[in-house]
Amino acid sequence: MAKLDERLSKLSGKLADLSVKADEASKEVQAARELKEEAVKDKIETVRGDVAAMEENLRIEGEEKKGKFRSAVLKARMTVEAKVEDHREARDKRFLEDYMDSQLIHIVDCYDTAAYLIAEAELSVLELIDAANEYEQRFGEKPEVADEPEA
Repeated sequence: MAKLDERLSKLSGKLADLSVKADEASKEVQAARELKEEAVKDKIETVRGDVAAMEENLRIEGEEKKGKFRSAVLKARMTVEAKVEDHREARDKRFLEDYMDSQLIHIVDCYDTAAYLIAEAELSVLELIDAANEYEQRFGEKPEVADEPEA
């Protein structure tokens, strides 16, 4: 049980780190809205480098895990209900241990995916700001965008 508590503690720390990353990305985007064109372009290049490094790290991890990362994400989407049902039916100690190990691996994969998506979202917003700046500079007016689609 101590090992599980230790792993859960580490995962809680990772979740806190994701919160910090999301908060930092939000602050960076807000600051970028106020920066001059060159500073926005510099920031975009920095974030592109970060995203590229994350993509490379994820690619390497994916190769090292022999595709476990990608299949775990797909498997999670397809088998959430099946896992819940399996858990209900589980009577065997070993099955539950394997299930918990699988869930811990899946949690780490989810955190990695979330961190990547935060960086990707930050890059998209910065590129939008850059395009809006370029539009305003070229055409002398603020760009108009479509209404937000309804969910």
